[in-house]
Amino acid sequence: MTTTPKSAPPFWVAQTKQLIRRRYARLASTDAFQPDPRTKAIDAGCPAAWYDALPVRAAQAFSGCGWPAGDLDPAGLQTVIDLGCGGGLDSRFLAERLSANAQIIALDLTPEALTRARDTLTGAGGATVRLLAADMESLPLPDGCADAVIANAALNLATDKPAAFAEIVRVLRPGGHLVAADLVREGPLPPEILANPMAMATSLGGVTEEAELLAMLEGAGLRDISISGHCPFGPVMAVSVIATR
Repeated sequence: MTTTPKSAPPFWVAQTKQLIRRRYARLASTDAFQPDPRTKAIDAGCPAAWYDALPVRAAQAFSGCGWPAGDLDPAGLQTVIDLGCGGGLDSRFLAERLSANAQIIALDLTPEALTRARDTLTGAGGATVRLLAADMESLPLPDGCADAVIANAALNLATDKPAAFAEIVRVLRPGGHLVAADLVREGPLPPEILANPMAMATSLGGVTEEAELLAMLEGAGLRDISISGHCPFGPVMAVSVIATR
């Protein structure tokens, strides 16, 4: 595959990504993902019995708005990419369900999050998990390398969402699936969020309306798109997104 060098991003994009890295580095290093991770994880769809059997440190790693790993049929999957893997809980769940010859690529923009994910994955059996520091808008992965891509409250952090969706389509094999939990809004965001310089780094500033999200998914070339499971998530809505390459 030939890659074309990309120009440097605009200053605001670089600054936003730095703020995102800084915030998630702090969350990862202080185990501050959620004040009540058990309730949040189970309410999001994580199986209670599985969660309660986790090592304490792994159980603290939930950070998301849903449970896309539970919506993915593991049968026949050889390579799954976990975009914005955070503390690695979704990757651990999948690793324990995929075959030993499968692999999960747990990818995050923040190296400290990957260090935390390594701790979460300790003791997990099943598939091999490869940790990769990278930007979802420019994936250092070959075309058609994945059977599925999951993302849990990560796509809303992309500063260039069409680029992120285009990359997802590029790395998925034909017939592969995107399974994500993400956020949508109805109308403008509240003024206090729009005025907050940290809004993009806290998962809210980049939230789009559902129609806009659907248009971007279709524009990237995804099909059989389903956006469902609408659930209040602060001032926005958490949804489940499933689509096919």
